[in-house]
Amino acid sequence: MIQGAAELAAAPVVRPVRTALTAMAEMVGGPAARRCWRGPDRCWIEVRGLQGDGGKRVETAVLGELRGQPGVRRARLNRPLSRVIVDIDTDADPESIDLVRLCDVVAEAERGAATRSEPPRPNDLPGDGILLALKGITAAASGIGIGVAVAGRTLMLPRVPAGLMAAVSAVDYQPKVRAVLEGRLGVPGADAVLSLGAATVYALTQAPAAVTVEFVRHLAQLAETAAAADAWEALEPDLAPQAECRTVAPEPERPCALPDGVVERYAERCGRAQAMAAASVGALTRDPGAAATAAVVTAPKAARNSREAFASTLGRGLADRRDLVQLRPDALRLLDRVDAVVVDPRALATDELRVGRFRDVAQADRAEVWQWAQGRLEAGELSAGWHRVAPAFGGAARNGRARGQVLVYRRHDPRAHGVLAEIRRAGTQAVSLNLDQLGDLRSSFDDLHEADSDTDIDTALAGAVGSLQRDGRTVAVLSVDAPRALGAADLAIGLLGRGAIPWQADVLAVDLAAVWRVLHAIPGARRASERGVELSAGGTLLGALLMVPGVRGRGPGPVTAGAAAGLVNGFWLARSALLDAEPKAAAVEDWHAMTPEQVRNRLAEVHAAEEDSQRVQPGERQWRQAVPRPLTELVTALRSELSDPLTPVLAVGSAASAMLGSPVDAVLVGSVLTGNALLAATQQVRAERLLTRLLAVQDPPARRLVTGGDRNGDAGYDSVAATRLRPGDIIEVRPGEVVPADARIIEAVDAEADEASLTGESLPVPKQVAAAPGAELAERHCMLYATTTLVTGTVVAVVTEVGAATQARRAADIGHGAGPAVGLQAQLRELTNRALPFSMAGGALVSGLGLLRRLPLRSAVASGVAVAVAAVPEGLPLVATLAQQASARRLTRTGALVRSPRSVEALGRVDVVCFDKTGTLSENRSRVSQVRTVGGDFSEQQVLDCAARATPPKNGDHYEHATDAAVAEAATAPQALDDGTATYLPFRSGRKFSGALVGEELSIKGAPEVVLSACADLDPAVARTVEEMARDGLRVLAVARRTLTANQAERGRSDTDRLAALCTRRLQFLGLVGLSDTPRAESAQVLKSLQDNKIGVRLITGDHPVTAKAIAAELGLSIADEQVISGEDWVAMPRRSQEAAVRDRRVFARMSPEHKVQVVQTLERIGMVCAMVGDGANDAAAIRAATVGIGVAARGSDPARSSADVLLLDGRIGSLTDALDEGRQLWRRVQAAVAVLLGGNAGEVVFSIVGSALTGRSPLNTRQLLLVNMMTDALPAAALAVSPTTHSVGAAGHGPDQTELWRTVAIRGAATAGAATGAWLTAGFTLAPRRASTAALVALVSTQLAQTLIDSHGPLVIATAAGSLVTLGAAISTPGVSQLLGCTPLDPLGWAQALSAAGVATGVAAVAPRLVSRFTGPVPEEPAQSSMSSTPQRHSTAYTSRNGTVNTRDTASVNGSAGVPEPEVITPLTLRNRHVEMSKST
Repeated sequence: MIQGAAELAAAPVVRPVRTALTAMAEMVGGPAARRCWRGPDRCWIEVRGLQGDGGKRVETAVLGELRGQPGVRRARLNRPLSRVIVDIDTDADPESIDLVRLCDVVAEAERGAATRSEPPRPNDLPGDGILLALKGITAAASGIGIGVAVAGRTLMLPRVPAGLMAAVSAVDYQPKVRAVLEGRLGVPGADAVLSLGAATVYALTQAPAAVTVEFVRHLAQLAETAAAADAWEALEPDLAPQAECRTVAPEPERPCALPDGVVERYAERCGRAQAMAAASVGALTRDPGAAATAAVVTAPKAARNSREAFASTLGRGLADRRDLVQLRPDALRLLDRVDAVVVDPRALATDELRVGRFRDVAQADRAEVWQWAQGRLEAGELSAGWHRVAPAFGGAARNGRARGQVLVYRRHDPRAHGVLAEIRRAGTQAVSLNLDQLGDLRSSFDDLHEADSDTDIDTALAGAVGSLQRDGRTVAVLSVDAPRALGAADLAIGLLGRGAIPWQADVLAVDLAAVWRVLHAIPGARRASERGVELSAGGTLLGALLMVPGVRGRGPGPVTAGAAAGLVNGFWLARSALLDAEPKAAAVEDWHAMTPEQVRNRLAEVHAAEEDSQRVQPGERQWRQAVPRPLTELVTALRSELSDPLTPVLAVGSAASAMLGSPVDAVLVGSVLTGNALLAATQQVRAERLLTRLLAVQDPPARRLVTGGDRNGDAGYDSVAATRLRPGDIIEVRPGEVVPADARIIEAVDAEADEASLTGESLPVPKQVAAAPGAELAERHCMLYATTTLVTGTVVAVVTEVGAATQARRAADIGHGAGPAVGLQAQLRELTNRALPFSMAGGALVSGLGLLRRLPLRSAVASGVAVAVAAVPEGLPLVATLAQQASARRLTRTGALVRSPRSVEALGRVDVVCFDKTGTLSENRSRVSQVRTVGGDFSEQQVLDCAARATPPKNGDHYEHATDAAVAEAATAPQALDDGTATYLPFRSGRKFSGALVGEELSIKGAPEVVLSACADLDPAVARTVEEMARDGLRVLAVARRTLTANQAERGRSDTDRLAALCTRRLQFLGLVGLSDTPRAESAQVLKSLQDNKIGVRLITGDHPVTAKAIAAELGLSIADEQVISGEDWVAMPRRSQEAAVRDRRVFARMSPEHKVQVVQTLERIGMVCAMVGDGANDAAAIRAATVGIGVAARGSDPARSSADVLLLDGRIGSLTDALDEGRQLWRRVQAAVAVLLGGNAGEVVFSIVGSALTGRSPLNTRQLLLVNMMTDALPAAALAVSPTTHSVGAAGHGPDQTELWRTVAIRGAATAGAATGAWLTAGFTLAPRRASTAALVALVSTQLAQTLIDSHGPLVIATAAGSLVTLGAAISTPGVSQLLGCTPLDPLGWAQALSAAGVATGVAAVAPRLVSRFTGPVPEEPAQSSMSSTPQRHSTAYTSRNGTVNTRDTASVNGSAGVPEPEVITPLTLRNRHVEMSKST
């Protein structure tokens, strides 16, 4: 006993030593150690052989042996983890429960079961000591290596050959060689062996910087492993009760190989480059050291380090929070490759049951059925699923229908919406199963797979995973208990707290907040890998440059610096992901299904629960409070701009120039980059501040009921900002006021609300107190929603949701994913990528020609690098930024606020524009568009006058009902004055007519079904006319009158109920009035202008299909029946059919916010550049999903305005034409500037090649090439980019014309090279080389400056060209400066030679495109410049022919350039036909 106690006391020292020795033995190829872990009262021991044919025998033997051991209370098996869990009796003898002895018992039982198959590599759990020991050994070895390297360098000891470093690098960074080692030792073992070898070699080669970088990486991995072990120890007591798991789903084979990520693809390329570089350098130099250096330089260290630092930092942070447990140590290394997430619907639900939808239950019975079901649910009599209502219940089996059913579902987790929104923001595809449990979460998924029943969920999820993997996706699965799906997933995330523990998962998350954190890290993981690859490529290029003899520095230096930068990059991105605050949990309640009392009780419960659970989030960014907000905004915008795709290219080029002795060139490029970023960031911050002020001014105030106040007077209310409202507050909303928050109505008097901004419904919606269970959003008449407007009546309501939890904000978050790349920099990246190889090839050719002429290697390489760097268009970012800034300022003057200048270029590439109707193309204001008389007894004017008399007077400065305002506006005769003798009956809920009694004359207007039923001797043609008007999209009002007796009139004036009764019989029919929504004055012209410019138009509305078609006709669109599609048909379509529909259909009706997003995304998916124009919260998600989101800010909602890239202020829809035109003009200007930049650079390269071929050296030195860039690449090209062009430089919009651009670049490059070569030759390059190079310099610069005048005669272009030429002349004519540049002052003959050559070349460059066009076909011409100015004057036909008819060809752009022509039609621009459903006629 004493001996056992002593051994137990020594265990904390002996066990780590034993574990370290075991790990070292495993590293050198010894047998794999048995993984095990021991806690206070439990042991987890690895069991081998469970997966083989004898797995059952092994299981029986191991459990039998362990259960017979003294001190063992219980033994359980976990087959997915290959572990046996041994519960220990704490009162037993310590010697009998030694962990080593228990492992021996397990090993003996395995041998007794006669398992002879080769055991697989052990899977490591966080608590296993072997993994921690391996990480500790590598970190310690690297730390020792630092000391050895520093000591060796300090004492100047001899170094070992660099070939050892190359050998380690070859094994470590050759993917195939490393894979062999990993197959032998396992991933952790191979990593440890290679890291130990690298530390040793770096120490012996005295490379302290390299070994320090390795030490930091290993230290981060050690910290991650230690934190994971601590998290396991903390969470193991909660996991152990459910540790037993005997069944394991067969691990499926992946349908195809796991797609490589950006790091894997780059590593594969580097592996080939490493072998080729080492072999070629060794063969050419016959120096093993140089070959070894080449192998080291090509190693992708930065790429690996960046991802490792990110994963290590993220894993440690999540473990420290106790948010998750990693059952697979390398699971988080896969985050950068995940592009699809399959979500188990059960993971989004809680155990709380709710009453949901109905089937076959009459609308009038739903409230009663809901209360009945709620009562049974509270009594515990209902489970999840569909249930028939009781046979005796009034809503069942009525009129021969089937018995009604009610759905009981599990309440969604408050964080479910946030998790799904994060999946979309990460740019990954969200997939789930089409189960009733999803409810309103369906719209958050990209795809839903069918599942027959709950028992089939695992199979259906596994099928979805396999389908996505076959499509080439890397799939993550989130589930609570789906063994097959989790086993098939590439990254399996198991959710705890939902029943059984999903042991098949790679990661166990404690709740959805932890899942959100993992998903939130996906974009950061991608950025870490991408930046790591960029750093690695830059380090390799600079390292190769340092291998050139004569260049100061060592080749591996930049690679090591890049590796260090990769560590910092990964750490910073992971830290940002960890510090970001998670969204507030927002529970989704069925407020519309509850009674007002139930709503208040539930709000009280929620409030109490929130108070109990309030806590400060760890890692909250308190430091931001100390930083001024303007500075924070500027820094954030600046960081975003510096992520420009051209930045790495230009940074590497500038660093190369600095290494080769041209630091001024590096300073120039750095200044250009910084200035460009500052300009763009400043514009973005300025636009955001302007938008913030706009939103603050339009933030609706709220009238909040003060407790204890007088309900009948203003003293009982307090006016507060909408942002200060909280759930549970009582508010009052009056006519014309914007609803400040979502609220449940508790009192309503004749209330109607305009919900067009949320649902797209153009007609007012009646409001009531009675609950509306099971109703869709547009039919929840007991609710008020934020951003909507109360039209009539007064409502008192209790606030249910505020801020981001409102329906308007949730609608805006649908489809909030990664959008298409926009901005000139992003679009011009392709041009740069195509030009760079030619630049590099030109530089290499110059170097090669120099070597052939027997120049020193350093001189030849320096000359080549100077040419290559000079050919990089470093002025391109500045050109792009200034051009976008200028366009943004122009648009602002025309009433279009540009939030991000990058979006302007996308306007020039738009192929199709999607419009919301209500509030965008229309004013959301009713008007009288038709008056029909049937029978001819009355005139149209008499009908209108009678309808006007039936209109109650204004309440203040507005009419209480939209129809009243429309009729009053249309009537030419003044309305009868209310002198106190007139009695009015206004529209109200339940009374679908209005009337007025003036004297003994009763005038009535209202819904046809009500008014016509009260008319006597009605002509049958009236009903047909009503149907015809309804088919034309009109809201129909019937007008009638009645002459009362004096007695009837007296009784009617004294009792409004009696007056209402008199309105329901013995009426005389006068006629029909048709109402429609009022189009904006410029809408038809805007649509026509779009079609004239071959830009497709799609109308997406919430109206009925027939209504939508009629609206399109009135706006000048000729729409056939087969070009209209409803939301119901859209949902039923498979993906391929939807792609065909967006090509062929032009009107999309009855579309919900998620449908709008899907239409936009489908258009983008088939290759169209899409713009979405809208004004409401229901448009916000689609606005965000489009390449260009355009918001109409006249009465739009905050979500729509905050989602838009461009805002059309004051409802000026006509500014859209200006915006699109400016986008096209922007591309023309930029294309001209790019042609000058690339053409000039091409000319420099060609001239350098010609000169090198003749003399062995480039005629222009580095400083002269720098001077050329300063004179031509910055200000002249920038001036050209912001000035109007003299003629068309491309096709009719839709971005750059690649063919024309490259043709122009070739012509101008040849002309520039010809001018410089001609001046150089005529100036006598053999006799006076300096004079000849100076003349060539003047000719080169002059030609490029003159070519800017070919494209624009703007004053700024002329002034810049003249100023640059004068500056050049002064520089080469000034003694001292001229010699510094390597020039000599020119005599008049030299100037004449240079300028003559430039003039001839410029003339050729101007004429050549026309000559080429004769053989290749003319380029379509367009107006020379934008039609905008400070006071816009529109010259297109979009602003003429406002009356009469115009011949138009409707086209719909399909492939991005030209639309598909349709038959020519005569489209009247003044049509007045529309359609609404009969049920809408009130």
